[in-house]
Amino acid sequence: MISFRKAMLHCIRNCNLVRICVLTAALSSAILLVCPAVARTVPDGPAPVVDADSEAAGEIVVLGTRRTDADATISSDPVTEQMSQSSRSIERDLLTAAGTYRLADALELVSGVSNQNNRGGVMDNFAIRGFLGTPDGGAEYYVDGFLANRGMAPPRDPATAERIELLKGPAGALFGDIDPAGRVNIVSKTPDFAPAASATFTYGSFDTRRVELDATGPLSDTLAGRIVVAAEDSDGWRDFVGLKRRTVSPSLRWRPREGVQLTYLAEFSRFDAPFDRGVPAIDGDANGAPRRAFYGEPNDGVTRFRNERHQLTGLAELGGGWTLNGGIAWRTGTLKGFSSDAARLVGGRTLWRQRRSRDFAVDDLSARLELSGRIGAHRPSIGVKGYRLDYGERWLRRNPTAAAPYAIDVFAPVYGQTPPVLLPFTNNDERRWSGTIYVQDMWDVTERLTLSGGARLDAYRQRIRNNRTGLTSRTIDEPVTFRVGGRYQATDAIALHANWGENLVLNSGTDRAGEGFAPETGKGYEVGVAGRWPGIDVAVTWFDIRKRGILTNDPVDPNFLAPVGRLRSRGIEADASVRLASHWQLVGNYSWTHARTDDRTFVTSRVLDVPAHSGTLFVLGRFLDDAGRGPSISGGVAYVGDRAGAVDASGLVLPDYVKVKAAAEYAFSPRVSARLEADNLLDARYAQSSYSPVWIYPGQPRTIRASLRLTY
Repeated sequence: MISFRKAMLHCIRNCNLVRICVLTAALSSAILLVCPAVARTVPDGPAPVVDADSEAAGEIVVLGTRRTDADATISSDPVTEQMSQSSRSIERDLLTAAGTYRLADALELVSGVSNQNNRGGVMDNFAIRGFLGTPDGGAEYYVDGFLANRGMAPPRDPATAERIELLKGPAGALFGDIDPAGRVNIVSKTPDFAPAASATFTYGSFDTRRVELDATGPLSDTLAGRIVVAAEDSDGWRDFVGLKRRTVSPSLRWRPREGVQLTYLAEFSRFDAPFDRGVPAIDGDANGAPRRAFYGEPNDGVTRFRNERHQLTGLAELGGGWTLNGGIAWRTGTLKGFSSDAARLVGGRTLWRQRRSRDFAVDDLSARLELSGRIGAHRPSIGVKGYRLDYGERWLRRNPTAAAPYAIDVFAPVYGQTPPVLLPFTNNDERRWSGTIYVQDMWDVTERLTLSGGARLDAYRQRIRNNRTGLTSRTIDEPVTFRVGGRYQATDAIALHANWGENLVLNSGTDRAGEGFAPETGKGYEVGVAGRWPGIDVAVTWFDIRKRGILTNDPVDPNFLAPVGRLRSRGIEADASVRLASHWQLVGNYSWTHARTDDRTFVTSRVLDVPAHSGTLFVLGRFLDDAGRGPSISGGVAYVGDRAGAVDASGLVLPDYVKVKAAAEYAFSPRVSARLEADNLLDARYAQSSYSPVWIYPGQPRTIRASLRLTY
């Protein structure tokens, strides 16, 4: 093992990873094309679908209806789906029925997920089982099996998603990557050989206008194409905080032979909105300030996020149950803009502000190749993957003083002050090289007992140069991590599961001393029971996870980040999906999470924005006749318990809340339908998330939307 680790590290140190990625992609593509296979004729009919309670849906619980023609190169594999009993896959039809316009809307349908600081409204951020991502970069999530927000990424537009997989616990492996808490994988829409097209036009509260276009079909007997376009403009529900976003995603699928396919997908995103830190707490009340009031400066303009992604994935069935699966992804992005952020509340209504500018850039190239198959009762796989990341941060800022507070009145804001002259703050360039080799196996010991295990070697180099001081911090290591798990089918309907695993994640950025951070490390286990009967899926899981080196805001200076010495989270999750007759579907979940830090640097042991209790109930009813005409109704209620709103001495607590949604839809024919929906139907006042006592993001008020959908 020692010589193996040294060899891997030597390769990473001395090889250009760009060449490794390109060679890996070229090799996988060549293998895919020359594999011996019988020529096939692509079927002309529509892709079949499978309901959640059908065997063809696989072992993972499917919420909604899945197309059986799904692209296997971009989602979880059969081993993960069988061993990860607490995982869930939210399909396209349920995403639409639940009124999903952002990632957080979808994650409400699964237990153990909580909203986190959204960095001024320009990123998706959440915690799974009490573990949060960094305040600057957010929680890691994947798109098509590739890490999609390494460094940074704009909020996802769900129009491009075919389904969203929440892979829980150590068994929720995704091409060798695991997290003891869980991982999110967004599976993109890819081409279909059956022609189809749709257009959805939406108008809603706050003068929100949205259009979604989706068209797919064959270009030849072996080539299919697809394009998804989404555009949204809104005045926004907060004063001066509008939104303009655009997403275009073209893709091609080539199937030259039976069992061989290549899929190319691109995504171009624009996200423009003022940088909005939310509202301050008033006398310890997170809901004390007017929720619509904007405390930045309209003259700062919008923060512009640009993101571009290209990926090529391929699959070849080699015969004898063996499959080769590979891909390469390249992503670039920039974020630029000015803001006036709250810094300190004086006298209960005078808000001092800090002037900032941001200029970030990311260039992320990654590749993977996995060989998997069957040997008797075993399903082994071996994979190699790697990435090269370039990430630059340029910050300017000016702190307020008593002589120049750059202040605004919380209850009577007046805008148009002359902004202070900015001074240098952060100027960092980060580069990472990482290479991974992993092996894993699932062993059917008996008809009822299945065991799984895996090991991976991560050889990485990280270099962060502080251009202001000239100092460079370097991290080089080659850790080995492991995971094991088991599943016992006690009866035809009930299965028991237990899993343990560990992981490592590199941290970006520098502390207030200008030094880089050690990696985040974690290990944890889960045990549970799952039951599956016709139309019913239920799972209850206990988890206990510990991590070190998680970044949060520095308790000494919240303008910087600091690592938590140790964070432990344990709790219970329950998820259920029920289909009643042919008309009704019910999705429910509940979680109790006890997340605490063990670090005396922080004055509180509570973890930011993580409730002890939370749960969701969503009901969908469809009443269509044989001609595809008729009504559908849906409704949901979400409860989020109180949460820590700060990790400083203020002791701020975000109160618990209940949020209700409802929708009604009528299909005039299989091709034309109209929908009316309301989110936060009872207009609850609540704090969605917080970073500090002066950066609290309020929840959106009652929002009404009307949509017309045309399909072909």
